[in-house]
Amino acid sequence: MAGDNTSSTSSNSKDDLNFFCDKVLQIASKIRFVGIANHLGTLIASSYRHNLIPLLTREETSHYVLQSVLRSATREDFESKLGRQEYSIGKYRNVIRATIPITYIQDDTTTGKQEVANEDEDEIKRNKAKFYLLLSFDVDYGVQQA
Repeated sequence: MAGDNTSSTSSNSKDDLNFFCDKVLQIASKIRFVGIANHLGTLIASSYRHNLIPLLTREETSHYVLQSVLRSATREDFESKLGRQEYSIGKYRNVIRATIPITYIQDDTTTGKQEVANEDEDEIKRNKAKFYLLLSFDVDYGVQQA
């Protein structure tokens, strides 16, 4: 039974993350893609805008996710002097991409609470789980019309 419960929990978590991706897509019509990757660069949830023809194949998207996570992770080397990275944006001719590191504090065993990371660096180091929110936008997103 415990195995069934774990599988159900894992499935529910993935469903929740896919639901989250769907909700982010609804924020603006210029969002093309929303994905969540783990710290190893594996895409664990994603959603594309309805009727969108992706610029990359599934394999290319997986490669892009891995590279984005690796690039973001290498920036951590400078956190002690620059502070924690909030986001990274790349503008290409055909698309705008953003990578946003998400540090999540896991369950506190004493209170049972789950909290998003705050400025308590010691707590983050002890209990952190790292994910990455990956976004793609139409190239004209945010363009101010005069």
